[in-house]
Amino acid sequence: MSFSTLVLVALMAAPRVGDPAPRRELPKDLESAPWDELYVDQCKEKLAAAGMTEHFFFSSKNELEARKLRRHPTIYCHAPQATIWTYGPTGVRYYGYSKFNCAMSLAMTRFEKIAQELAHEIFETKRETPITAIRHLGTHNCRRLRQKPDKQSQHSFGNAIDLASVYIRGVGEVDMLKHWHTKMPYLKKRQEFLHRLVDRLREEQVFTNILDPTWDSAHDNHLHMDLAVLSDGLPSPALARVQAMPASTAAADAPAGGGTTAKGDAAAHE
Repeated sequence: MSFSTLVLVALMAAPRVGDPAPRRELPKDLESAPWDELYVDQCKEKLAAAGMTEHFFFSSKNELEARKLRRHPTIYCHAPQATIWTYGPTGVRYYGYSKFNCAMSLAMTRFEKIAQELAHEIFETKRETPITAIRHLGTHNCRRLRQKPDKQSQHSFGNAIDLASVYIRGVGEVDMLKHWHTKMPYLKKRQEFLHRLVDRLREEQVFTNILDPTWDSAHDNHLHMDLAVLSDGLPSPALARVQAMPASTAAADAPAGGGTTAKGDAAAHE
């Protein structure tokens, strides 16, 4: 088989982007769904305006999972308008099965651009997009909070990511466990990158909750980021921002305002 034939076969086998799955019908014993407020109008158009036109696809399965634990009521898990990522809009490869709801996908496009800008600035790289890959410990996962089993994790809705490390061309791996608390002088730039990244994500209200290794021992090796509906008991500004993102490239080029964000209801939404 010739090389051109192999390329054609690969392209034909690659999943098409498709369209977002429609709203999921609820089971009879569920009056309202905790994911209802995560839906995004013009989801596909907004992702395209944010640079997501390929290397991902909308899941057509529209799955809803029920899970029962002893001494606790059944929980229901669903990622509305679910997307499956292989690469992000700046060419970043995602290592690990990456499934996000549409709102979280939009937040991740903002995250990538900020991370690339900081990496380019701090490591003084020739390329403006030096981050080549992201390694994470999980996105969509139907479960309760490990330390608070009466509450449901944002991972249940494809609404979170546990970021472990990024790979930067000419630098290598920048790892949360190895570099967040490092005292080695030659690794200080990696530490600076991680700390400034968290600061910038909070300042620009990219996510509702951002839990870094200072939060507790369970986060020593990753950065938890989610787009929970509530922040400090009030509607999340981060969620409102992604739902208001433009659905056209022309509008996406317009400048956006800044802001500040706190850790919010982090303990309740991890």
